[in-house]
Amino acid sequence: MKYKIMKYLRGMVTAILITIMCLGSAVSALAASALLVGTEGTPAQPIITKKLIMPEGTTTPGATFTFNFAKKSVDETVVASDSNAMPAIGPVTIDFTAGDTGNTVNGVKTVAIQSTDALNGVIFPHAGVYEYEVAEEQSVTNYSPGSNETFTFTTAKYSIIFYVKNGSTGQLYVSEIEQKILINDADNQDSSVNTKVASMVFTNTYSKRAGGEDPTVTNNHVLTVSKTVVGAYADRTKYFAFNITTTQPAGISGATYKAYVLNASDQVVTSTDNCANLSTDSYGQYIVFTSGSPLTVNLKHDQKLVFNDLHIGSSYVAVESAVENYTASATVVVDGATGINLSNSAANTSLSTDTRLIGEGKNSAAFTNTYKEITPTGVMINNFPFIMILLLAVGAFAGYIVVKSRNKNRKISGY
Repeated sequence: MKYKIMKYLRGMVTAILITIMCLGSAVSALAASALLVGTEGTPAQPIITKKLIMPEGTTTPGATFTFNFAKKSVDETVVASDSNAMPAIGPVTIDFTAGDTGNTVNGVKTVAIQSTDALNGVIFPHAGVYEYEVAEEQSVTNYSPGSNETFTFTTAKYSIIFYVKNGSTGQLYVSEIEQKILINDADNQDSSVNTKVASMVFTNTYSKRAGGEDPTVTNNHVLTVSKTVVGAYADRTKYFAFNITTTQPAGISGATYKAYVLNASDQVVTSTDNCANLSTDSYGQYIVFTSGSPLTVNLKHDQKLVFNDLHIGSSYVAVESAVENYTASATVVVDGATGINLSNSAANTSLSTDTRLIGEGKNSAAFTNTYKEITPTGVMINNFPFIMILLLAVGAFAGYIVVKSRNKNRKISGY
């Protein structure tokens, strides 16, 4: 029995030691994986990953992002003469183009580009350990953002250490590169400061509001919700209620949007008949929509609600309330695509556009309400007494003629 217990304990100890060794190997492997390793033939190169995040449907701006390397130390000491001898690295640039499609997940488009040629033309004066700090410039080049475009730049910063060795033929080469986080980027918030990374990631966000300032210019309209009433007996002065919700795209917070009511001549006619709470600017009165908050807007025949500052990648839903004797239909256009026809089979039924994405092309929801057909059932009741008198008179006259004719016939016959 004692022998069996000892054998069991030895087995347990062996298993624990093996587990510890495996964990140690895994940790070492993870630590080593963060190092960039080179050879004499292929020296190590730093890796910068530039990520640009934008709402779905947004065209990538053709901008250039710049990264600067600041000298810090040589062989872990800060000596002016040594620092002066450190070679300049960069600036390193990464270019984006409008054709960069990236990947879109949950309404967020991400375009990622890597730079691995930062050391081209760089000559280290001697073997040793060279440390720099890397940060991104807070502006773009080769692209002029409009007033409706917003870049949000990362404040990430990294320490990068180059281990420069003497090669077998006397030539210097970068054998290893160690990159550590100094200030976290949005992409590595789960990592602590001084964590070693395989790539220096810099994540920026970009957003664009479509449209233009003047609501009376058709090309400035991002989204149009219009109202048409048809039918021989339709009331073209009647207001129809719409429950409308606009929602900002992923990555954007606290967005508000302007909307104006225009007439058939594209003139601003927004009034309290359209909405209770209004604001005013140089173009007239307008309605303020807060992202995610539904708002009721009333429109009558030949009126339209136009938005001219929605973010590309935002969304909306418009629901027209049920109206007695009217049957609703709509044509919805998303990002300039072929219209989607929606309709009800019965009157007095609400109609929804469902949630629709705002793209850079035309976006619209044209609602039509058709009044029921009315078929006259016969003679108007207001004229009925007069018609009855006329019929009685005609009947009496006809009776008189018949009686007189009979009397005349009797006299001739001698009866």
